[in-house]
Amino acid sequence: MGCAAIAKRSLAPAFAAHPSFQLTAIASRTAEKANEFAGQYGARPCSYDELIASDDVDLVYCPLPTGLHAEWVAKCLQAGRHVLCEKSLACTYEDVSRLVELARERHLLLMESFQFRFHAQNIYVKQLLREGVIGHLRQVVVRFGIPPFPEGAANIRYSKELGGGALLDNGAYTLKAASYLLGDDLTLLAAMDDANRLDKDGVGDDVDITGSIMLRTADGVPVQTAYGFSHFYQNGYEIWGKDGKITTTRAFTARSDFAAPVILETRTGRTEKTFRDDHFAKLLTHVASRLEDGLFEEEYRQNLLQARLLADTARLMKNQ
Repeated sequence: MGCAAIAKRSLAPAFAAHPSFQLTAIASRTAEKANEFAGQYGARPCSYDELIASDDVDLVYCPLPTGLHAEWVAKCLQAGRHVLCEKSLACTYEDVSRLVELARERHLLLMESFQFRFHAQNIYVKQLLREGVIGHLRQVVVRFGIPPFPEGAANIRYSKELGGGALLDNGAYTLKAASYLLGDDLTLLAAMDDANRLDKDGVGDDVDITGSIMLRTADGVPVQTAYGFSHFYQNGYEIWGKDGKITTTRAFTARSDFAAPVILETRTGRTEKTFRDDHFAKLLTHVASRLEDGLFEEEYRQNLLQARLLADTARLMKNQ
């Protein structure tokens, strides 16, 4: 549902190549875009409403702007379609809660598309943490910064009406990484975004461009995140323990041909392992497994946890 860059670059090829899926239809607001995109895969071009009404569609992938998710994901669920939705799932906790209840009532999968959960490098880091390789944790720092978008104000991420702003975009990754690595029991301590909500190029009026969040685990470990649209590019995290440190430098966006490093430093030395993995293919394998076994509650829980962290952060920033 939609012809976003991530759909064209990553998800459509992944769906087309995956043995559990058949790419049946591609919808756009305009017939021209639908025809062009669908023609690449032998799929049926259609409108959003036609897609939802199609009897041969079981799962809808929704990469529309965040501000449109609440409306169109609800329509998909009401029509009995499972949904894989780009992050963030909606702009408010209330909207996410309503979507989760719709999905639960109809026993439908509703999943937020954080593909990095399935990349081998991040799975390896979780294994290191379970094994206590770096000892008791002392601090976790998560960063995801990108340069200003070349098209300027035309980019949907600068549109308040379309759910733009850095928090709901790459800021969402940093919060998801915190819960992915450290579990659900996170307490929000402080949050700050750019005061004037306008970057130096004059775009982004009334949406946040940069931000930083401080959280704490149940064991008292501080977690700091930093993110934004006006940065030297970086994405990754550093986990500092009593006996060592784990560092990643491309934790969220590693292409399948990219050797993503995990650097482990302990009292006995330094090692670096690299991982090449297709996290989009593995994401779809997970989706297929959930559709097969019907175990949707864990995804509902994750949707609500992420939405609560985003809502609490937005509330703190509004009151700063």
